[in-house]
Amino acid sequence: MSREQIRAKEGELILKHIRPSDELILLDGRGKEMSSVELARMMENRLSGSGRDIVFVIGGAYGFSCKVYDRSDSMLSLSRMTFSHQMVRVIFAEQLYRAFTIIKGEPYHHE
Repeated sequence: MSREQIRAKEGELILKHIRPSDELILLDGRGKEMSSVELARMMENRLSGSGRDIVFVIGGAYGFSCKVYDRSDSMLSLSRMTFSHQMVRVIFAEQLYRAFTIIKGEPYHHE
């Protein structure tokens, strides 16, 4: 399959799991870069205000299909560098943990 065909197939699989009420945030190199504190504030604002479920999606090796980009509410970049998808899971899980410790005022984050 071509890259576009792979993106389209992956896009279909992603979108079938996204509800209309979900807030879809793509982890994408073209997204907005944030500090850990900025991520914590974004999470705090979204969780306290919208009432929507937040769904973060890591793209495939060739990125997302146009349909997924069109459906997304925003994009977040972990870095301008490229990471394997397995590493993104670990890095992002740690950043979510850090964000929630910042929100709770716990001493995990030093700033």
